[in-house]
Amino acid sequence: MSLPHYWRTPLCLAPRLLHPWLTERGSLTAMLMAHFPDITVRVLFQGWQKAHPDEADKLSQQGHIACREVLLQSGQTPLVYAHSITSASALRKGFHLFGRTGSRPLGALLFADPTIRRSGLSWCCIDQRHPLWQKAQAAVGSLPQRLWARRSVFYAGHDQLLVTEVFLPALLKSQCFVMGK
Repeated sequence: MSLPHYWRTPLCLAPRLLHPWLTERGSLTAMLMAHFPDITVRVLFQGWQKAHPDEADKLSQQGHIACREVLLQSGQTPLVYAHSITSASALRKGFHLFGRTGSRPLGALLFADPTIRRSGLSWCCIDQRHPLWQKAQAAVGSLPQRLWARRSVFYAGHDQLLVTEVFLPALLKSQCFVMGK
């Protein structure tokens, strides 16, 4: 299934200092922890909701899906808004731990299981028309008109989990960007 055109944005259009964050194939939480020693997960929502159109297309899922929305924070400063979805059947089978993650990083579970595979990463710049920009704005307040995001699908057998991570302004203003680390 093809991605909507905006999820195929050329990497060269992203800020150069953001490239390693957009293309990192390992755990984003682990990468954050390497730069910020006090990373925490603040759960914003965990439950059922209707899939956004581009997500429904990506996972071939219509109707309601299991959803987890979190902020990855350094202290009280939000750095990344993360939005993960899966189907009801995947929640019962391959991603049964998804519903019991609590305030633990989802990446810690996904990358600890050698049977889980990850698709390639895609990225784009989202604006206030995108539902995830709107959710990030509701969670953190004022945001610039555009935010960079990345997403990928994790596979447990035939079950799929779509993870989208939106990079917030505080991350881009942090010392790891200023210093080019």
